[in-house]
Amino acid sequence: MLIEKLHGMTNSWVSKFLLGLIAVAFVLSGITGYVFTRVDTSAVKINGEEISQQTFYQRYESESERLRQQLGAQFAALSGSPEFVAGLRQSVLNNLINQELLRQYADELKIGISDERVKQEIVTSQFFQQEGKFDNALYQRMLQLNGLTPDAYANIVREGLRLEQLQTGLAESEFIVPAQQAQLTELFFQARTVRLAPFSLDQVLEKQTISDEEVSAYYEANKGAFLVPELAKVQYMTLTRADVEKHIQVSDVEIAQYYQDNKALYVSQGQQRLSHIQVATEAEAKEIYQALQDGANFAGLASARSLDKISAENGGDLSWASAGTFPKAFEEAANALQVGQFSQPVKVDDQFHIILVTERKEPSTLPLEVVKTQIADQIRQNLVNNQYFSIEKQLAEKAFEHPEGLEKAAEVAGLTIQETDFFSANDVPAALNYPNVISAIFHSDISQGGVNSEPMNVGEQHAVLVRVIANKPEGTRSLEEAKADIISYLKRQKAEEIVLAEANQAAQRLNDNASSTLPEGVQFGSAEKWVFAENRDAALNNVIFAMSLTDNKPSYIASKASNGEVVLVELSHIEQGALSAAESELFTKQLAQARQVALQNTLLQALRAKAKIEVNEKFFQQNEEQ
Repeated sequence: MLIEKLHGMTNSWVSKFLLGLIAVAFVLSGITGYVFTRVDTSAVKINGEEISQQTFYQRYESESERLRQQLGAQFAALSGSPEFVAGLRQSVLNNLINQELLRQYADELKIGISDERVKQEIVTSQFFQQEGKFDNALYQRMLQLNGLTPDAYANIVREGLRLEQLQTGLAESEFIVPAQQAQLTELFFQARTVRLAPFSLDQVLEKQTISDEEVSAYYEANKGAFLVPELAKVQYMTLTRADVEKHIQVSDVEIAQYYQDNKALYVSQGQQRLSHIQVATEAEAKEIYQALQDGANFAGLASARSLDKISAENGGDLSWASAGTFPKAFEEAANALQVGQFSQPVKVDDQFHIILVTERKEPSTLPLEVVKTQIADQIRQNLVNNQYFSIEKQLAEKAFEHPEGLEKAAEVAGLTIQETDFFSANDVPAALNYPNVISAIFHSDISQGGVNSEPMNVGEQHAVLVRVIANKPEGTRSLEEAKADIISYLKRQKAEEIVLAEANQAAQRLNDNASSTLPEGVQFGSAEKWVFAENRDAALNNVIFAMSLTDNKPSYIASKASNGEVVLVELSHIEQGALSAAESELFTKQLAQARQVALQNTLLQALRAKAKIEVNEKFFQQNEEQ
């Protein structure tokens, strides 16, 4: 009955009204979900200004690539460490925040950069130089490769110059007056003439006795010093490019065949020399085109009217360019022209160009003799790559299929199994000292033994496969195990106290009477010149440069060097620091740089303190889980 009633209701106006309300409710709820739920695309917001996730990714990839180039093979191992990746992400985020804070501060100060200054920065940039001169074709090609228009790149340069001007202003806001610099120079490069007389501990050390009570008391008070880290003993083998390459031979027949099959790769790219006139509107472009049709000089019009001021200085000349240098529409128009012809107006990125082809170089095939070495290297590279990944795959399969040992995996790859002694995570053998390998040995399912690891990449075509064969858990050495070390330490401690007291007495006697004799077996070495900036021994440096001279008479003090040795110090002369003109100039720059860094850090701390910084924690959490 209920079903029938509901069926009947669907034909009444009341039911239609109710169904309409329900439908509207569903539609509105759907719309609400789409209209009022906005996906947060920010990585962080600083005072309401958003830095997008895309910007973060781009900067992260750029910084990763910089480190990859700097660290080489070591980067592959580091990038497998969660701690390294997290640290790199935080560093990139901090730099983006700092940069935005400085940009906003530059806005507050109304720091501006002229178009002429931006242009000068571009044309003198080393990135666009060929044979010591600005190359416009290289400039255009670099912009296109990075997906930038000239205006967009100019804005990037402008922002960089604004921040540079801000930093220059910071440096100039606080400066070191000559008197301050002279004082710093005198102190920092001060030289002191000293003689050192070491006191031997040997005879005193032999006479020391330590009771069981002293040993026990020291052990109980310093148990933390006797912690023993987890230890592992492993078998391992490494696979490198060299292991594979030594078996690769490339014949002349293979080289010749590769050349025939890939001749298209060895055709020198054709080039054309182009000029252009760039204007903002189609009407202006048509006017210039008509003037050219009527016989006007192309270079003259380019110099007078082109918006591309860099090429305009050379009559619109863009220099020699290969395919792919300029945007597609620009190149298609140029390719359709004969040498000496100019195009009709061509629209590219909301600008209009008239293009002139001034010269062309046709492509040509390079002979085999010229490219033979290049081809041999390419074949060898291909064979090594294929063979390396094939062997790596076989290693992984055999290591998994035969968890009882590494022997089967070693056989298939022709590798030698190495074995270590016990080691901790703090003293890993060099062949295994990579973050991902250390993590596998001490913090993964292979750490307790009985299973092989998979091949772990630690560099370019460099993999390590390990097996833990013994493990000692973290613990504390027993009193009996630590007893000998404790006795040795306490004996030395007692001996040092006795000898230091003896050295202090000797120093006191010499200060009272410089002709006093030294204890038997103790004598001063030859005079040495100690300069504060050199910091030869941190402990002695602090003592020596805290000493003073009275009436130009030598002074004496007893101290311990950084290695614990007891030393009697004689100070006989103090010479204030002095620098040559070149050294002084360098020191001035170093001081200025240090103060500039300190000032910028202080400014950033102040800007951060009053800024509203909203980090998209969900975005970074998702990244950590990937």
